[in-house]
Amino acid sequence: MKKLLVINNLAQLKSVSDPFRIELLTLLSEKPKTGQMLADEIGIPRAKIHYHLNELLKNEIIHVVKTEEKNSIVQKFYEPVAEKVVPDISLLRYKQEKKKDHLSYHLRIKDKELNQFKKNLKNLVKEHSTKKNSDKTSEYKIQILPFEEE
Repeated sequence: MKKLLVINNLAQLKSVSDPFRIELLTLLSEKPKTGQMLADEIGIPRAKIHYHLNELLKNEIIHVVKTEEKNSIVQKFYEPVAEKVVPDISLLRYKQEKKKDHLSYHLRIKDKELNQFKKNLKNLVKEHSTKKNSDKTSEYKIQILPFEEE
């Protein structure tokens, strides 16, 4: 299981915006389960569970980790593809940007050096930040996100 899934389209965002699906993700994160296991645990019809599982599966939020045959029925065990799910910040942009000056860097750093890097970055931002009311200023947001290759 990956540490982080960055949601990069609105269909994925919609699929995890449902409180019931978040509950399903929570239960599936404990250990892989079938739709029937979830239905028994929550006490609702299996058809409703499977509808929501299919939506999560279609949007690549969960995946099938194993299948077992029981009484001539193939059971699928599901689990989330990642421990955490976050939306890409570009999905939540509602205002058109004036500039298209985007920078993105791939940083490979040792875990023990990451905290010092964050402190240095914070100091650099403070050093170069101007007051909000200054003339001819632009605002930018800097984020450090874990990067996981597919």
